Amino acid sequence: MRAWEFLGEHQSPPSMPVTLRALHNLRLDAKRREASERERQAIMRVMYADPSAEQEQLELERLRLELAQLRAEISATEAETAAKSSVALTKNAKSGIAAMEKSRDQITKLAKNGLGRNMKV
Repeated sequence: MRAWEFLGEHQSPPSMPVTLRALHNLRLDAKRREASERERQAIMRVMYADPSAEQEQLELERLRLELAQLRAEISATEAETAAKSSVALTKNAKSGIAAMEKSRDQITKLAKNGLGRNMKV
């Protein structure tokens, strides 16, 4: 803190010089007043606090965290479902291709038997 911050508060006549000791005492007094004011503000905050508003804020924060957790679970479930469906589609496509080849082979075999001879492929 600077000396001019205390000189405005100092009520001595202008003819008296301001000593370093007086400036030091003024600085200490200002620090004590600031500490006292901070302590008073802390006590006032506790005395006049609205606990229901604090509870609402805590509940709101808890609900936000729960919502974020649910969203993460939903996205994980969607990713798992997408992976399972892609695997199922791949299996279905492979089985469809295998069934089509099998039926084509069976038709070819029936046609060969129907003609009574073995055709060269």
